[in-house]
Amino acid sequence: MAALGELVDLPPVDLDARIVYFPVRHHSPACAWHVDRLIRDVQPAAVLIEGPRDATPLVPLLVAEETRMPVALYTTYVRRAEDELPERHAAYYPLCDFSPELAAIRAGLAIGAAVKFIDLTFPEKVEAHAVNDLPQSGEPGKLPPRRGPQSLQEEGWLAHNRLLKAACVRTGSRDPDDLWDHLYEVDCRSLSTADFIRNVLAYCALARRDFSPAELAAEGTLAREQAMATAIAEHSTGRVVVVTGGFHTVALPTTSPIMPQPLKIAADDHQLVLMRYSFEQLDRLNGYASGMPSPEFYQRMWEDQSAARLLVEVARQCRKKNFGVSTADAIAAVAHSERLAVLRGHATTSREDVLDGVRSVFIKGADDAEGVAVLAIARKLLAGDRVGNVPASAGQPPIVHDFRNTAAQLRLKLDKLDDTEAVLDLYRKSAHRDISRLFHRLAFLGVPFATFLRGPDFVAGSNLQRIQEAWKYHWSPQTESTLIERSLYGSTVEEAATSMLLERFAQAEAAGQGRSAADATHLIIHACRMGLHRHTQDLLDRVGGLLAEDAAFPSLVGAMDNLLILQVSREPLEAHHLHGLPELALAAYRRACFIVPTLVNTPTEEEAAALDALNSLLQAVRTLGDSPDLVQLRTDSLQALAATTGGSAALRGGAVGILFADGQLADADLVRHLRGHLLSSRDDGLDGPSFLRGLLMTARNVLWQVPECLASLNEVLHGWDEARFVKMLPALRLALADLTPRETDQVAKRVAVLLGTESLQLAHIPDLPASEMLRAVEVNRLVGASLAADGLEALLE
Repeated sequence: MAALGELVDLPPVDLDARIVYFPVRHHSPACAWHVDRLIRDVQPAAVLIEGPRDATPLVPLLVAEETRMPVALYTTYVRRAEDELPERHAAYYPLCDFSPELAAIRAGLAIGAAVKFIDLTFPEKVEAHAVNDLPQSGEPGKLPPRRGPQSLQEEGWLAHNRLLKAACVRTGSRDPDDLWDHLYEVDCRSLSTADFIRNVLAYCALARRDFSPAELAAEGTLAREQAMATAIAEHSTGRVVVVTGGFHTVALPTTSPIMPQPLKIAADDHQLVLMRYSFEQLDRLNGYASGMPSPEFYQRMWEDQSAARLLVEVARQCRKKNFGVSTADAIAAVAHSERLAVLRGHATTSREDVLDGVRSVFIKGADDAEGVAVLAIARKLLAGDRVGNVPASAGQPPIVHDFRNTAAQLRLKLDKLDDTEAVLDLYRKSAHRDISRLFHRLAFLGVPFATFLRGPDFVAGSNLQRIQEAWKYHWSPQTESTLIERSLYGSTVEEAATSMLLERFAQAEAAGQGRSAADATHLIIHACRMGLHRHTQDLLDRVGGLLAEDAAFPSLVGAMDNLLILQVSREPLEAHHLHGLPELALAAYRRACFIVPTLVNTPTEEEAAALDALNSLLQAVRTLGDSPDLVQLRTDSLQALAATTGGSAALRGGAVGILFADGQLADADLVRHLRGHLLSSRDDGLDGPSFLRGLLMTARNVLWQVPECLASLNEVLHGWDEARFVKMLPALRLALADLTPRETDQVAKRVAVLLGTESLQLAHIPDLPASEMLRAVEVNRLVGASLAADGLEALLE
């Protein structure tokens, strides 16, 4: 690390200075150990920590007797602008036993120091554009759009830094996490605190070199550092220890103090609460953007437990899965990991040392085959499943309080961890309907509580004849954690579901052409199912505009289906107040018919969805009321599609099938269309099988109702030579793949009659892959050619 220090200008490390700056990596046991040691040695009057400054009142809760790590500060901010949808922002500040920030809090309070958070509040960070996702390209300053809750301890600079990646190559480390372990974690206690700080500063200074001042300003980093410098400057007397992420520590001693202008925020638009957290959430491999991966491993390191225990546990879990890992293997893996640590110069076994022990001993085959399951077990154990707890004095956010009150009123059992089944009569019992609405609201919000088992699914349009819903439900810590996350949308479950619904509807409106109408009408069904009827008429009135703009045929037919579901299911959905449903369904029908001829341009990967939509169109219009003018409109559009040349033969086949099923096409015309496509050489001859696939998806009964179809198909196939048949075989198999076993048998009997035999004597080989069958045909061809070359073709007769 001395060489690294020579590459950058570092602020001097003087532990006798009035202000001592301590750089940390979030959730680093090494940093936590040294910061605890420093504070207890220096005995400062104040300990200032990177974190939202409005969280300082929550510090006593973090050290309360009932508090069990991990926990997190969860903060939200709703940014409002006139005539625009509100922007919703949320972020976590997680803490665990080995977090340097928590170690600083505990040590500071133990010596009687003032302990404060000094960073910008979350709303101030949002306004300063400080909360961003990790750079996906690895290029400094290039950050993708925000998605979901953020981390207030982000360390994207670690994973996306070219100098640190070069250091990984130089040291033989797999990634920056392995590099950090190699340089800091494994022998941290052998260094003096001053040397440790100097080494961490060198590491972070190199990382900061990839960012220009303009990029740091754009991300809000400079605004944060100016605010932290202001808080530090307020402590003009007495000794102070400042604990911040190392990226900021490099710059803080020379940063000028400046505070942002105060924000005017409505009380309901910003919240900061303490919530339970889990190691699963904390594990960076599950998507957490800062801190150390595999928290269970580092928790045990913090507790001075031997890594050998983890290897023994991995072996035990592998044996349960019958992966052939013995006790001798466990002993060998422990020895191997310890020897690797010695070889690599590690004073203690690192995380990668442990994983290499697993790779070398427990995996009996290839890493990308047998190794996948073994490593999954190892990583799960290294991640851990600990769940924290917060004291009762932390209170409950309003949305959790509302959930518990509602559950109590509906007599739901929250004190059982096992599943409870609830069968709900939607038509006759209003209390059951209220329970159903609560379950659907929670499901819509993504809150893990109730699971739908069976019953009418109005969104999918299935099992609508059923009058009861069956659910299983149970409370878990994740129920409340997720509810707290959803408090970003409102202070009650109903309010949160409403806000999320309106936001998604607005997203459908903003999506432009393609799928917006289907998505929007799905959301109206969701709204009715959740009992959010106050907004449904307004949303329905906005659907007309979406129908006029939507150019996706499956979306228009889906919207029509959804509108008709709302119409016929008014009783269980309590949609009696909705007006204009038949008119909107008719508008969707007319718009869909208008664009039917353009389906000839459907890409191959979208043909199945378009064919399904053609079937649905015919079924839906019969529910709507199929008047002569609607029949004529549909017939004209389908005839126009059937008459096209080029493009999708499958969609032409689908149109011909619908016309036949609708009674608008004679048998002879059907056969003419089929025969013409089968004889076509277009698309290298694949037009015929593609047409047949589309035809059978919309009118498969032609195979046994129109004998001329099978006869024509048989005649054309007999005219193909073996090479062409082999080439067409996969496409023909695909065309016939949707026939049921009974339908297949029915077709086979007709083919037998057509060939003048009682039955087709075919060997039944179940589950034979198409590739194997084609290979067998090719082998047969080669054998035949070889026999013919020797004048022995008679043997084939």
